[in-house]
Amino acid sequence: MSCCYYARLVVQESRRCVVSVTSEAQFMSSSSSSRVNSISVSCGSKSHPWRLEAAAGQRINISLLDFTASEDRPRDRVTCTRQYGYVLEKWNNTNVSVCAGRERQTHLLVSHSNQAQIVQTPNSPTSDKEQNFLIKVEGVCIYSN
Repeated sequence: MSCCYYARLVVQESRRCVVSVTSEAQFMSSSSSSRVNSISVSCGSKSHPWRLEAAAGQRINISLLDFTASEDRPRDRVTCTRQYGYVLEKWNNTNVSVCAGRERQTHLLVSHSNQAQIVQTPNSPTSDKEQNFLIKVEGVCIYSN
């Protein structure tokens, strides 16, 4: 069986913040949330992170599409002018910041396993700029010889 065989997972009501990652690109917005048992759950929060799950044998390709990207931002990629959140991969203790950048699309990570989590940083009430971004996720097959 090829690792590129994709099955759609059935998500239980209590697992609304789980995203079944497939080879087809999916997008999570900066204002995503779910409803669980008539209670609004803020998916992407520290207590309810987005949990990304791909099929066994796949990895997860994660990118940021930043609609507030600007040419006047600093060229230094080390400086994070505005943090939107972070990606966690528990398998190897990876923590990658999701930061505003100069480019409209920024590649963040290809996971080493078929699972990762995304936590979004809430927009500061004192911030004059609205967060306007999408996180793109897609499953990829990584073949090794």
